[in-house]
Amino acid sequence: MSAPDPRCHAGQDGLPLCLIGESGTGKSHLLIALGTEAAMAGCRVKYVLATKLVNELVEAADEEQLTKTIARYGRVEPLSIDELGYMELDRRGAENSSSRS
Repeated sequence: MSAPDPRCHAGQDGLPLCLIGESGTGKSHLLIALGTEAAMAGCRVKYVLATKLVNELVEAADEEQLTKTIARYGRVEPLSIDELGYMELDRRGAENSSSRS
């Protein structure tokens, strides 16, 4: 078994990487490029829009499948979540996205 490829980690020691900038500056493009490089290195990569992720977590909670859904997202590295700044959360969405880390 070989050692994990360092390109699979979003940041040093697997810490989150956050891209911040004005609209149209290439954050999504860079996020996809980083994910593509990680996938080419053999990593399991997932790209998802923040709103889709939160909606999926809310639906999973409604269907009592939240633990299973979180575990599925936990098996990928890197997990690329895009467009965080464009989303508005209702109270339940905010609770599901922040309290289940």
